Amino acid sequence: MRGLLSRGEMLLGIAYAAVGFAILAALLASGNTLTGGENAVAADQLQYLSWVVSASHNWTIDSLWTIPPQEGSAFFHLGFLTSGLLHKAGLGVIASYQVWKPVSIAVIFIAFLLYVRRLLPAGGQRTAALALGLFGLSPAGAIIGFNQLATERGLQSDLEFAAGELFAPSWQWGYMMTAIAVGLMVLGLLVAERALRAEKPAGRIVAASAIALFCSWLQPWQGAELLGAIVICDLVAPGRIGRWAALRRHLPVFAAAVIPLVYYRWLEGTDDVWNIAGEANNGIALWSPWVWILTLGVYLPALPVWLSKPRDWQQTALRAVPALMLAQYSFIAIAEVGTFPFHAIQGMGLFLGIMLVQGMLRIRPAEWWGGRVPLAVGLCALLCVPGTLHRINLMRLDIQRSAQPYFLEDGEDGALERIRSAPGSGGVLAPIKTALSVPSHTERPVWVGQISWTPDFRERVAAAENLFNGKLSPAEARLLVDGSGARFLLSDCGHRADLRPVLGARVVTFKRYGCAAIYELRGGWR
Repeated sequence: MRGLLSRGEMLLGIAYAAVGFAILAALLASGNTLTGGENAVAADQLQYLSWVVSASHNWTIDSLWTIPPQEGSAFFHLGFLTSGLLHKAGLGVIASYQVWKPVSIAVIFIAFLLYVRRLLPAGGQRTAALALGLFGLSPAGAIIGFNQLATERGLQSDLEFAAGELFAPSWQWGYMMTAIAVGLMVLGLLVAERALRAEKPAGRIVAASAIALFCSWLQPWQGAELLGAIVICDLVAPGRIGRWAALRRHLPVFAAAVIPLVYYRWLEGTDDVWNIAGEANNGIALWSPWVWILTLGVYLPALPVWLSKPRDWQQTALRAVPALMLAQYSFIAIAEVGTFPFHAIQGMGLFLGIMLVQGMLRIRPAEWWGGRVPLAVGLCALLCVPGTLHRINLMRLDIQRSAQPYFLEDGEDGALERIRSAPGSGGVLAPIKTALSVPSHTERPVWVGQISWTPDFRERVAAAENLFNGKLSPAEARLLVDGSGARFLLSDCGHRADLRPVLGARVVTFKRYGCAAIYELRGGWR
C-alpha cells in the first residue's frame, strides 16, 4: 500500500472511510432497533429500502406508498436490484443496502485520487487538492450554525442543504448510489481522455461507454454532466486527432450516456408516481444568492484558473464540469425539465478544489508554499475541518433528539414483525413517522409514506395524524379507514388514542406491543 499511496493520501483515505462509516457506527452503538434511516432526511433511505424490498420480488421497482401497491412499474435500477437479490437470498433489507457503503467509499477515493494525480504533480499540492475534494466545505455553515446568526428555516437551513449536496462524506450517509455516480463521472472523464490518446482505443471506448451507462443510470444529473463535458472537450481540445474524429470516437460513449436519460424522461411522462415525485421535488424553493456566495465564495482564488484558457483535454474538463453543473441547475429550475436541480452540483468540490490549488500556485509558486508548510496546511484545514466537524455534530444532535425516524421504540419493532409475519397480504395505515418504516420492515404497502411517491401526501399525513390522535368523529374515522383499503392499523408510541370505540365492528383483532398497538380490520385490500 505504501508503494501505491503517499502517506498523505493514505491518511486521507482512512479519514474518508472513517467519516463515511461514522454515522452508521453511532446508530449501531445506540443499541436501539434501526429503521434504516441514516441522514437528516431519513425518509430518503427508507424510500430506498422500500425499493430494495420491491426489487426483491419483482426485479422492477413498484411503489409501496399506497394501497394497493403499484403494479407493473417499468422502473429498473441495477443497484437496488442487486440489493434486492441479496435480500431475497436471506440478507436483511438494511444490510442488503449497506453493502454499497464500502464500494462507494472505494469508488470515490480511487476516482478522486486518480483525477488529482492526472492534473497536479506529486507533493503537497496534490495532497491538498485531494483533501479539498474529499472534505472541502465552506466554514460559513459551521460559523453561522455555531453562533446562531440565522433562523432555522432561513439562511442557515439552506446552507446546510447546500452542504449536504457538496460535502462528499454526506453521500456515504445513506446516499451511496450518489457517491458511486459521482465517482463514475470522474472516472469517465479519465477513461474518455485516454481513449483519444490510444492507438487501439476499442478497449477504452468500451470501458468509457460502460462507465457512462451506469453513471447515467445511477444518477442522471451526473450522466448528463459527463456527456456534456466530453462533447465540450472534444470540440475545444481534441488533441492530435481533431475534433470531428474525437467526437466520432466517443459516439458509443454518448449513446451509452443518453440511453438512461431518455429512459428516465420517458418514466416521467408515463408513470404516475414519477409525476408525483416531479411535483414534490420541483416545489422546493431555490437557493438565494447568499447561499451561493457563502458556499462557493471560499473558492474565489479558483476563478482566474476557471476563466483561463486550458492547455489540454482534461484541463478543459476541469473547467467545463462546474459550468455544466451550474447550467444544469438553472435549466432544471427554470424549464422544469427533470427534477430536483440541487443534485446537479454534487461533485463540484473536487473540480473547484483542484482549481483552487492551481489558483493559489498562481499567487505564490510551489517553492514559496513549500517554505511555509504550516500556512498551507492551515488554509487547507480551514476549508476541511470546521465543515466536517459541524456536519458530524449536526448528525450527532439529530440522533440524540431522534429528530428523524432513526430508531423504532420498544414495542414498535414487535408490532411491525407481527404484521410482517401475518398470513396473507394486506396494507397498513400508520402515522407518518412509523409509516416510513412499514415497507422495509413488513414488506407490505402503506397508505402514507415518502413524500415523493405518496399521492396527496400532506392531506394523507394530516388525516393519519388526526385518526391516531383521536381527533376524528366515528363517521370520519370509518370513512378514512374504509377509503384507505388498509387491513392493519398500526398505532405507534407517539399516539395513544384507543380507536376501538370509533371503529366498532370493523376491528377484528386488537393487540398491544409495549406502547404500540395493531388493529386488524375487516375488509380492506388483500
